[in-house]
Amino acid sequence: MDDRFTFILPAMQATFGVTAVMAGRWQVPSAWWWAGGFLGCASAFAMPTLPAIIPLEWRAAVATVMFVAGFLCFGEAMRIHFGGRRTWMTLRISIALVTVTGSTAGVLLDNLRLHLAMSDLGCALLMAVPLVATRHRPRRTGDQALILVGWAVVADCMMRVATIRWLAWGGLADFAASPYAILYQTTGSLIGTGFAMAALASIMISVLMRYRDWAICDPLTGLLNRRGLDEALAARDQIERCCSALILADIDHFKTVNDRFGHHRGDEIIALMASTIEDLLPRDGLAARYGGEEFLIYLPHVTASDAAAFAEMVRHEFAARTGSPSGVITASFGVAAALTGEATLAPAIRRADQGLYRAKHTGRNRSVIQVTMDEGPSPALAVPPESLPPRAALA
Repeated sequence: MDDRFTFILPAMQATFGVTAVMAGRWQVPSAWWWAGGFLGCASAFAMPTLPAIIPLEWRAAVATVMFVAGFLCFGEAMRIHFGGRRTWMTLRISIALVTVTGSTAGVLLDNLRLHLAMSDLGCALLMAVPLVATRHRPRRTGDQALILVGWAVVADCMMRVATIRWLAWGGLADFAASPYAILYQTTGSLIGTGFAMAALASIMISVLMRYRDWAICDPLTGLLNRRGLDEALAARDQIERCCSALILADIDHFKTVNDRFGHHRGDEIIALMASTIEDLLPRDGLAARYGGEEFLIYLPHVTASDAAAFAEMVRHEFAARTGSPSGVITASFGVAAALTGEATLAPAIRRADQGLYRAKHTGRNRSVIQVTMDEGPSPALAVPPESLPPRAALA
């Protein structure tokens, strides 16, 4: 066992851990878990450097606990980064407990192979479970490197388990002179560094995505703002945009709500409208806070009538969700479909805005389909509040 590596490994891991701690100040939730993982592994790698007056058995047992804690932190960091659920936490904790128990048994029996094999197997499983659990989650640019190196860590641990018969023998005191120690130092340096760099890159990606979200999302509702909507629409296919419909929604008597109940209640109502739209929005639809209490909804591959039916669902649901202390609050909707030959959606947005204007001036709490800018809606295209059934019948 090379004494130089004995100090290099914990120093490297500690450096990565401190870097992750500093990144935690950028409000990246996964950064603290990455820091815990690296600092835990740094503590484990540092065990051989402790004074000989500390019993070897204690150092071996503590090293296993710190490795297991570190890999638990790595798994949680990846779960948070990829947006996975915590449904696998019980399994991971069970793996951790079995690993510590089995490895400690190897320490008590002075069986080096059992001690190392249980530690490596447990760490491999603790890394593999979150990788499997988040395999179907959306991937951001650069995440593939983290996944690849994560599986390399799993493969490295399992390779040592599979070859433990030839890598280690005897008791704990034989560890330093074993081939296992050399392989463990080499792969720990190479793969460990690669994993750390990929983890730090994932933190930076999260920071950049956070700043991007701040630029294109409305902070109150979480919906797109106008800039974000323009970017999202620009990314859609021209053919799709030509077969789409737009809805402009506006909360009725919103100024009265602010004046009577305060701006805090007004913000709650705006957020409630946003959540109502999000809950009903199709997968391929877009929604944005278009300004103040006004919202724009983009629905691809639908007719104006389909869009009006969706607007009515939102209208009914929004009214059902509002209540005391401000009473039932309603909204009005203007609906327009994109027409053949229109190069952009700007004309459709203007028609939807005119439809919203007519809805406001014909009693509010209704949806109006605006066919063109020159003619008003016919009686059949104005949808009064009593004409459509509740949400359950529309779904």
